Amino acid sequence: MNIKKRTAFMRNNIAFKVFALTGTILLLFSVITYLIIFTLLPPTYKSYKQHQLEREVDEFIAKSPALSAEDFTKELEGVRQRTNSMIFIVDGEKKSLFPQIQLGSVNAIGTVSQLTPIEAPFTSLTPVTGAKEGPKLTRTVTYQGKTATLTATSTLQPIDEASKVLMLLAPYVGLFIVIAAVGGSFLYTMLITRPIRKITASASRMAELNLDTRIPVHSSDEIGRLAASLNTMAANLQTSIGDLQTANTQLQLEMEREREVENRRRELFAAVSHELKSPLTIMKGQLEGMLYRIGIYADREVYLEKTLQVAEDMETLISDILRVAKSDQLTVMGRDEQVSLHETVEGLLAKYEELGLQRGVTLQADVPADLSIRTDRKLLETALNNVTHNAIIYTNPGEKVVITAAAGTGSAALEILNTGAQIDAGKLDRIFEPFYRLEQSRNRNTGGSGLGLYLTKHILQQLGIGIRARNTAEGVVFSFHFIQTPTASQKALDPTAPLLKASYL
Repeated sequence: MNIKKRTAFMRNNIAFKVFALTGTILLLFSVITYLIIFTLLPPTYKSYKQHQLEREVDEFIAKSPALSAEDFTKELEGVRQRTNSMIFIVDGEKKSLFPQIQLGSVNAIGTVSQLTPIEAPFTSLTPVTGAKEGPKLTRTVTYQGKTATLTATSTLQPIDEASKVLMLLAPYVGLFIVIAAVGGSFLYTMLITRPIRKITASASRMAELNLDTRIPVHSSDEIGRLAASLNTMAANLQTSIGDLQTANTQLQLEMEREREVENRRRELFAAVSHELKSPLTIMKGQLEGMLYRIGIYADREVYLEKTLQVAEDMETLISDILRVAKSDQLTVMGRDEQVSLHETVEGLLAKYEELGLQRGVTLQADVPADLSIRTDRKLLETALNNVTHNAIIYTNPGEKVVITAAAGTGSAALEILNTGAQIDAGKLDRIFEPFYRLEQSRNRNTGGSGLGLYLTKHILQQLGIGIRARNTAEGVVFSFHFIQTPTASQKALDPTAPLLKASYL
């Protein structure tokens, strides 16, 4: 298992790959270089000695006719020392002119087979025993007006010794190569993979959607451009994901609103089915009784009038249903305008003054003249009409309906109070349900269709206005909550003050 893990690590780790590849290349390069030097040094040295010997000897031969015996010997000794070679000069009678020794015989390749030394002004040269013979050449030379044969042979003793030294140094050189290759590879790997490892770590965090991560950019090469590109990609992704999250939130809100509307429609349709079933059954029974003249239905005139009344109640109910259905489209058609609450409430009092007199109910209002909001005037008036009408209908004669408004810091509240009335605590939360009526007899002459407050709440939700009902010591209070907009005097003091829209609190 450990072997498998190590193998996988080595296979998937770029630092190990770079280290192994670099180390292998350095080792091979160093070994090959050493082998090339060891192999090519002898022939290269031999070729060099051949050219050197030919050049020196040819230059000597060119100036030898003009040399005296002493200069001839000095020049020839200089050639020998510079070329590290053995030089023999033999005249036509096979007598040695340089060095001054008697030649017994010279074989075919010019080596001396029998030597008899004679007096000489200098010591004769003898090659080192066992030295490998190097380049050889033979030339015709003029010595004191005589023609002689010059034979020169160089030795490869230095290069032989150098080759042996290279062989002796091979273990030490090999150890140095290994250390240098491993150390150099390690340093090179750390240097070259450090930015890559940083990029990899940062990219891993980006892959986990930590898009605030940024990669430091310290160069303008390919690695630096890669880091900059990843940073740009992360920033773009962060922006795109933010936009998507915003769009998703809006979509979820829209879907929730659609589900809410759909649920209301289902509830409405269920309530409509229930509400229409009773009058339709009554009409069907009355019409069948009158058709067959059964019992009391024989007097058609009386029951035709009652059937007409049922039909009119159904017409009123259907009209209310259509108003609720139409209210779903009012948000799209609504207008955003400046609405004075004082003027709106005064209009309500004028409209319902006669109904209040009929019911024996006193209408009162206390709304500041400069209190206004931004909303849709028509929808707001519809909602206030429904609540005010209900307040008058459910208030006992001799009581009052009082409309008051108060402004706070950045907010406003409108309250409609009908005195002397109370609603059971268990019914307060249900009065905004469709077709729910406090009057259990379901008499439409006293209780209406039960859609007025449902429609009111629906309209106010679209306007972003909150409404709630509560019992107080004086009676039942319906409260509306708004965000207050600046008055004319406030705008004069602060022209930059914005006009705020009505909002649900």
